Amino acid sequence: MTAEEALKTIEHALDRGYLNQVEEIVFRAVWEGRSYLQIAQASGYDYGYIKDTGYKLWRSLSDAYDEKITKHNVKGTIQREVRKPLRIAKSKSQQSMDLSPSPNQNWEYSNTSWGDAIDVSIFYDRTQELTKLQQWVVCDRCRLVTLLGESGIGKTALSVKLAQLVKPEFQFVIWRSLRDAPALTELLTDLIQLLAPNTDIPATVGGQLSRLIYCLRESRCLIVLDHFDMLLTGRSQSNQYQLGYEAYGELLRRVAEIPHQSCIVLTSRAKPAEVAAFEGERLAVRSLHVAGLTPAAAAQILAAKGLQGTPAEIATIVAHYEGNPLALKIAASSVLDLSNGSIKNYLGEQILNLQTA
Repeated sequence: MTAEEALKTIEHALDRGYLNQVEEIVFRAVWEGRSYLQIAQASGYDYGYIKDTGYKLWRSLSDAYDEKITKHNVKGTIQREVRKPLRIAKSKSQQSMDLSPSPNQNWEYSNTSWGDAIDVSIFYDRTQELTKLQQWVVCDRCRLVTLLGESGIGKTALSVKLAQLVKPEFQFVIWRSLRDAPALTELLTDLIQLLAPNTDIPATVGGQLSRLIYCLRESRCLIVLDHFDMLLTGRSQSNQYQLGYEAYGELLRRVAEIPHQSCIVLTSRAKPAEVAAFEGERLAVRSLHVAGLTPAAAAQILAAKGLQGTPAEIATIVAHYEGNPLALKIAASSVLDLSNGSIKNYLGEQILNLQTA
């Protein structure tokens, strides 16, 4: 049996019907007799991430074939068992009782806590960004994802929309704003109480971090931390922490470096040093630079504010504000209030003011 034939066989066996990209890399390589270290070196993925992916894959296959499968016996077992009937898939009630969900399990009822998440019932474009982020979070199972961009560019709205879209893939979804720069122990206590309500909170920050990582391993969790740049000194330029907030760096380091089945999403104007240290296109830590809106999406924002214009005028004002949603909303109000709804007159006034300032 070839690796390709084996892949088709196990995909039929698994309840979810497919392997994600990294699982497929691991399965093919193990089928060909390569070690986890060799797989990591050849693929560019972190060794711990490869090992953790393999562990979860063998567990899923063990459930599918009702027999313990490991990297050492997977080839012989699949070849021997290929003609045997599979066990009956778990019912939904049985799945809900499973405390160790398999990768990509859909949680019909996620435990959610949205904090101060904004309303995104009206959402403009970002299709490409959402597609990429869903690939990273759900399929590639990234442990740490950062949304980077200037103030007002739409990072917060994008993070909320992403959390809503991928919610069925997680047992817990928690969205928190760091705008008021809470102490790390305050945030950790909040998260642990939500993820493990019947557990005692460790007295030290180190103990709390270890407890959180344990929770991230035991349950499939999505945690969004908005406005992470409020903890940094330069906010939009520096990746150095403000005095008293240095321990947040240890949080990111552990989340990035230690294998677990969850994902932390940050929004920030500056890239934290820990993200820069661990990120990579084929690693479990990645960053997305959020750019301005397209003219078509920006036109929807202006129309919602009651501002109309010719395609040329819309394109001009979008270019002037580089597609920044917040800047466009403010400009739309100014055009209506100060320039009688004339984009041309408003932009002319702005340019004149800049020239005479």
